[in-house]
Amino acid sequence: MKILKNFFFFLTFISYISHSQTNHEFYGAIKLKGDDKKMITYRLVFAEKNGLIKGYSVTDLDGSHETKNLISGSYDKKNKIFTFKEDDILYTKSKFSEDSFCFVNFTGKVKLIEKTSKLEGEFKGLFNNKTKCIDGTLTLIGSDKIFNLVTKVNKKIQKSKKIDETSKEKYNPIKILDSLKINKITKDEDLIVFTKSTKVTVSFYDDAQEDGDIINILQNNQYVLRNYKITKNKKNITLDLVKGENEFTIEAVNEGSISHCTARIEIIDEERSFDLLAILKKDDKAKISIMKR
Repeated sequence: MKILKNFFFFLTFISYISHSQTNHEFYGAIKLKGDDKKMITYRLVFAEKNGLIKGYSVTDLDGSHETKNLISGSYDKKNKIFTFKEDDILYTKSKFSEDSFCFVNFTGKVKLIEKTSKLEGEFKGLFNNKTKCIDGTLTLIGSDKIFNLVTKVNKKIQKSKKIDETSKEKYNPIKILDSLKINKITKDEDLIVFTKSTKVTVSFYDDAQEDGDIINILQNNQYVLRNYKITKNKKNITLDLVKGENEFTIEAVNEGSISHCTARIEIIDEERSFDLLAILKKDDKAKISIMKR
């Protein structure tokens, strides 16, 4: 009887957790005032719990200025008022200085219904010191609705006799949508990660098929790992950081038996973690600059 009682308590607890916190994901674009032609891709992922919002945004998905920010805000369920602001940069591929970033601050009327949610309206742009920068409009759609639309499109593509099998695989919209969820780094890119910690742990591993990919890792031009074969087992390295920029280079020694050298990378500091996928050809290099504030 006691075991049964504990079991029902566990079910009640799980039910409480699932109802008290709701996860949401949106895709779409932002448009800056004064530039009607340019649309910047935007992804918003957050959890709503007891009216509070916590999560992140990604601007310019898979682009040369891709930037990931922490967000926070609130949701008034009764009046359907949704508010969020970008608080802090987690990483960026942009060459602009940190002080020049314009953060999105949004307030609008939104129904947070997973499959049919739309999030649109004007936002205010503010620099980190709260002074005004560029305002614009935000147009986002819930990921469930997008996935349903993409699934319908993909079915038509796969059934078409006018499209060859290679193109069907290459331009599969579901795979393209899934790929946007992965933070990637490729040849000659410099990803800037911001941290307040004095140490970070960097992990390397293969989350797909082991195919003999070999990499070199350098910190400030000094080898940390040389000719390391990537496996599914994580290789952890703890790095001491100096104030300012800490340059971290990944070199592809080979591409293994499957095209491209790929390595999953996790950077973990005292407060948060960053998950990346390096995709390189033989002799390609990519750089991660860890900026200690």
